[in-house]
Parts: sequence; C-alpha cells; structure tokens
Amino acid sequence: MMVRENDLADTIRRPIQMSEAQRVLAHISDWTESVSDSWKVRANAQQRKLDNGDPFALAEVYKTLRVRQQADTLNGADHRQLNQSMRCLSEELAAAMNQSVSQVCQHMERAALD
Repeated sequence: MMVRENDLADTIRRPIQMSEAQRVLAHISDWTESVSDSWKVRANAQQRKLDNGDPFALAEVYKTLRVRQQADTLNGADHRQLNQSMRCLSEELAAAMNQSVSQVCQHMERAALD
C-alpha cells in the first residue's frame, strides 16, 4: 500500500499494546448498547465502525453481531460484518497479546457471551 508521507499521521496508526488489548476485551464484555432492528440502518452503522478501524469500534461490531448470531437473527450483511470484525480485531489483539489468533478468538467469544 502506498501512502503519501504527508498523509501518514491521518492514515496509519500504531498497533495497540497489551494493556489496550485487555481494555478492548473488557469493552466487548461491557458493551450493551442496542442497535437498530432495521437491517439497513444497522448495516450502515456497523460498516462505518468497520471502516474506521478503531479496535474499540470493531469490538462493538463484534459484540453486537455475535449476540445476534447467538439469538439466530443474523442476515447476510450481518454475517459478513461479523466475520470482518472478528478477523480484523483478532489479528490486532493476537499481535498485541503475543498469542495465536485462535486463542484470541476464544477470549473474544467468552467476552461476548459472558
């Protein structure tokens, strides 16, 4: 990927550290805000968070959609966004926590459904 040097500060962020990774996992557990039942409104809001790339926003998408999956209320867009949030978040947390992606996914699962 090519990025202009002048745009680096606005485009690239440093990976999170262990302490922030632990706060992200806690955020998954604590996140309780409701989302719209309208799939289109929900998909647009979730996509904005996914596009942002902030780990805490990714955690909110993951938690919201994982709970919906548990209730068996995911549609196709929800399923794609759940997979995207899980992939992006687990890779970043794995690097920060020096664990495998599968180990981190287990942590995320417990945080989402406890």
